[in-house]
Order: sequence, then structure tokens, then C-alpha cells
Amino acid sequence: MSSTFPFPRLKRMLIYASVSASLALPTSAWADDAKELLKKMSDFLAAQKTISFTYQSSLEAVTPDFEKLQFVSSGTANLTRPDKLRVTRTGGFADVDVSFDGSSLTVHGKNLDAYAKIDGKGSLDDLIDRMMTAGVEAPGADLLSSDVYDVLMTDVTEAKHISSAFVDGVECDYLAFRTPEIDWQIWIQAGSQPIPRRYVITSKHIVQAPQYTLEISDFKSGADVAAASYSIEIPAGAKTVDLSELQSLDELPAPADTGEVK
Repeated sequence: MSSTFPFPRLKRMLIYASVSASLALPTSAWADDAKELLKKMSDFLAAQKTISFTYQSSLEAVTPDFEKLQFVSSGTANLTRPDKLRVTRTGGFADVDVSFDGSSLTVHGKNLDAYAKIDGKGSLDDLIDRMMTAGVEAPGADLLSSDVYDVLMTDVTEAKHISSAFVDGVECDYLAFRTPEIDWQIWIQAGSQPIPRRYVITSKHIVQAPQYTLEISDFKSGADVAAASYSIEIPAGAKTVDLSELQSLDELPAPADTGEVK
């Protein structure tokens, strides 16, 4: 998998993990308001003109010898609707700073001392669509879209409200959804601020059902968001490269480093 950005979009998940569980839940655990709760979260996020949060993502990989490895990254995200975004991601194999200021996208690979810049005006949704068309994973497109509900509900065949749960001590509604290719789960903060707190995607048709996990914390919106710069200061010695040359900014190491992680 090659991913220039901090965390992948739902429909283009190519992740490698192993999760095995057998769980029989009582019928009473299911509720029919999962879609309503997801729509409430989507509407809340769309109404926020400025957002900031910190995150931690984990990508589980399994080697040809079935050794399970977990690669963890963390970073920050700032956005101002409709057309500004700044995302950072730091992990064991990459240190990335990405910014879109409404007229150009800049990707700075700090660990490579290199950067790429692409001109192009538009909204965040336009940016995400262009990146997807180019085969580049966009930063948190699932949760940063102007209509999260429509993005997440694409191809969904089942929606369940499993139960109440707690993430970092905060009460959440735990929802589970299924599509033909993947299963995904989301934990949404209960109450008047339905913030996504945890998001897990499982590719169920890849060997041992790979998983990707995103955990969000320190969520702020509106006046609580600190002023953010959407212009990256590139060091004088950094070299300019084509975006395709920044493939080593993946969350995973090169295959040779882990016995050819699948």
C-alpha cells in the first residue's frame, strides 16, 4: 500500500491486519437508530466551519509467516471550510506535513527533506476527489467530507447500534456497519456534540481480515480552535519532487524491512 496522507479513505482501504473473534450478541443489543445517529454526527460536523483535533492511527500488518505487527502514527488536523486543510502525521517510517490553502496542495516529507506542490483551486471535497482520481489516499476523507453520512453509507447493507460504550472516559454510541467488501465501526460521543471518537475498518476479504484504527481526541470547533497556518514553510535545502516520488511516506515500512509485510 502506498499512502501519502495520514489515514486512508473508507472505500479504498488496502490495509493488512489480522483480527479473529467470535461473538454472539443478544438480539436486544441491536437497535434501529444507527443511521439516525450517524446522520446526526454528519450534520454536526458539516455545521462546524473550523475544526481541529489530534489523532492516533494504527495499521496492523501480517507477514508471510503470519507474524502480526502493528504500526502506529499520530498527528494533528486543522480545517477551515470550505477549502483549507492542514494535517501532520509522525510515525516510525514517515514525518509528513500536508497543507491545502484553497489554491495549491503542498506535501512535505520531512524525513526525506523533499516536498511536492500541486496547483489547483477548489473545495476540500474537490481536493479529495482529485486525489482519489490520481490514486493518492486523501487525509481522513471519510470524516472530513462536507457530507460524512453519504460517504460512509455508500454500499452499506447493514447498520446496527450495538450499545453504549466509553472511549477515553467519554460515553459514546457504538455503531457497526457492513458493506460487501468491508465492515466498519464508529464510536460517536453521546449528547449535544456527536463527535467521532473511534473508527475501525476491517477488510474482510483479505487474509485474516486486516484492520485500520483511528482514534480522535482534543476535538475543538469554532472559537475554540487556535489560529492555524495553511502555508508550510519549506526548508531552503529541501528538494522539489513529483508527488509520485514521495511513496515512502507510507505508514508501513518497505516490505524488506519486515519480511515482506502483506
